Amino acid sequence: MIGRLVLAGCRDALRRPGILFAAFLGVVATLYLGGLFALAHVNLEATLARDQGRVRFQVYWKPGTDPKLVARQMDWMRALPGLVDTRAFTPDQALAVMAQSLGPDADLSAFAGKSPLPHTMLLTFRPPVAEEGFARDVHDRLRAVEGVAEVRYDPRELDAAAALGVLSRRAALPLAGLLTLLVGLVVAGMVRLTLSRRRDELEILRLVGASEWYIRLPLAAGAGVTGMAGAGAALVLLKVTQLALVAALDVPPLFLRLAFFPLPYAAAAVLAAGGIAALAGLAAAMESRA
Repeated sequence: MIGRLVLAGCRDALRRPGILFAAFLGVVATLYLGGLFALAHVNLEATLARDQGRVRFQVYWKPGTDPKLVARQMDWMRALPGLVDTRAFTPDQALAVMAQSLGPDADLSAFAGKSPLPHTMLLTFRPPVAEEGFARDVHDRLRAVEGVAEVRYDPRELDAAAALGVLSRRAALPLAGLLTLLVGLVVAGMVRLTLSRRRDELEILRLVGASEWYIRLPLAAGAGVTGMAGAGAALVLLKVTQLALVAALDVPPLFLRLAFFPLPYAAAAVLAAGGIAALAGLAAAMESRA
């Protein structure tokens, strides 16, 4: 019986495509905008968890330094204590990265095979908690390497990222509440419009002895399916957005690796949207009867 009522609710929703489409678009727009913030929040939390207490150094060799010497020095640097990640670039690789960051209009073909950029290496360290002068000591050791022209690092960026993470966490709960309210209002409006157009039909059902749950359950089911479909479409749009941003952000000097939601999070979001929409539809149906 319950399965038949749920299917009946889905069929009833499809009979009113205008109302259904408007509610669907409202849910998609609401969850997409909220999903953008959630995507930024998830990646920021992952970055902070990965980079907490870490310092990144950028090492630049002098132009024209012997590549064999640079290779030996890079091997030595990879053995330094506290090192957790490295990325090395030859002059040609550095030129390719620069061309990518400048966009398709940049023409650097004249430098092909004779890049003016130096060998470059990014080193990420996790400093020991007890050693406050760790970053300065590493800087001095790297700067003293033969052929190295410059070494850069900025530990203050970690403090800025941590502060940004605190703001993100504090804004997460109010945003979740706002999204819940908006999804509920959009879907409840759809149910109210459906009830107003089916008023005579519903009164006849009541006159022949149909229970209120027999009437309300299809409405709640249709609302829930609408919420789940809207959440699924919003996730597809978010995935497209994430793919479009990946290539643009994982370049110097940002090196931001934007990841998508884990599958359990995405599934939970779809189910939560469906549940909220179903409850909103049920509440609208009960309010209409009252």
